[in-house]
Amino acid sequence: MRVLVFLAAVLIAAPQFAAAQQVKAISSPSGVTFNQVKCKTNSAKCMKKAGQHCKGSYQVIDSDSHAGGLLADIMPGPVTWYQLTFLCGKSDGRMPTFAFRGPDVVNPALLIPQSTRVRCNTVGSTTNCYSY
Repeated sequence: MRVLVFLAAVLIAAPQFAAAQQVKAISSPSGVTFNQVKCKTNSAKCMKKAGQHCKGSYQVIDSDSHAGGLLADIMPGPVTWYQLTFLCGKSDGRMPTFAFRGPDVVNPALLIPQSTRVRCNTVGSTTNCYSY
């Protein structure tokens, strides 16, 4: 019975575990597509992944940290998970704060700087957007 419970937990957690440190595209109501990366135990991993994804600079839109599970961020647990929302392109120099939002994440309203322009390029099935 314990083996079945363990296998069920692994199957539920596997997609979340695989998603760690992968960049995910998020469409905003204004039509701008943001990028988001989630990392566990170390916020620098998120910043490194964002820099690699953008091949250089990026604008920090939001960041947070919260309690999550050891293998996956599907429920509150003993591991700190970091999340970074960003837009590739020119940065205003603002660093992510990764403010702790506890076990229940409350997403803030995303404000896009008024001077931000976005250009998107699509090659095959990949779309990259850059702000300038």
